[in-house]
Amino acid sequence: MDPEFITSSDWQQLANLLHFFWFVLLAAIGFGGNFLMAHAIIPSLVGTGHIPQSFENTRKIFYGGAVFSLVLVAFFVSQIAVRVGDLDGVWGRFWI
Repeated sequence: MDPEFITSSDWQQLANLLHFFWFVLLAAIGFGGNFLMAHAIIPSLVGTGHIPQSFENTRKIFYGGAVFSLVLVAFFVSQIAVRVGDLDGVWGRFWI
């Protein structure tokens, strides 16, 4: 079984699928950075006295950013699951 000729439309669909993989990576980095800041860095700096106690309230903002990034990761993964069917137009056997 040989793959079919890849048209410009197929390349565009594959590029869109690849974009969602990059978006997942960026959203996961955003989740990790926000969660690390809220859960580890700010409490550590407040505990050692390097930043004032008033910065303790900013943790909620970073937790919100982490939740938002996690929702984005879930959305982008769902979009990948929807668009992965586009690979069938290029190569008929999906699990190779």
